[in-house]
Amino acid sequence: MERVFITYLVALLFLLSPYEGHGQERSFSPYHAKVQYAGSIGLVSAGVGRSFFREKLETDLLMGYLPERIGGDRIWTTALKTTFVPFKPVPVRSLDWQPLRTGFQLSHTFGKEYFIFEHHDKYSRGYYGFPTAVHLYLYLGGQVDFTRVEKLQRFGLYYEVGSSAEYLISYIQNPRYLGPGKIFNLALGMRVKL
Repeated sequence: MERVFITYLVALLFLLSPYEGHGQERSFSPYHAKVQYAGSIGLVSAGVGRSFFREKLETDLLMGYLPERIGGDRIWTTALKTTFVPFKPVPVRSLDWQPLRTGFQLSHTFGKEYFIFEHHDKYSRGYYGFPTAVHLYLYLGGQVDFTRVEKLQRFGLYYEVGSSAEYLISYIQNPRYLGPGKIFNLALGMRVKL
């Protein structure tokens, strides 16, 4: 599985090679590739996506990896993300800043130790309360696009702060034990238009 992920990542990096136009107006397809650091999909994740409705909506499919030396086990996760961009980008010199991007992510963690439905022969009913293999995350963030920077027009950098639905519910039920620092995470990533 590790070799598959590395091959996948190398193929994506080839897709990210600079676009060479021949003096014509550059236009990009609605498809993009992403590489992300953290954000509950693993230490690093990579994937592809598509924009809709003049880039007001994005969907992404990512595959993430968390190495054993960091997570205690090798953990593979796949995620389907949907991002809404409610406002027009704000021009800042040669950049376009999207101050608000919001969305949700449905992820699945692979492995025999993770489950969607509790094994009642192993645990008493309601012991976990939530599945350990499938998670719903909510996030807010922003993005900076290098729209008017020569040779970087395809690139954008994004940031997201999010939390799982399980953590938010647990926080509401027990705010003294779980502080905001324990339930929120940060994701940093790069988006490249294809």
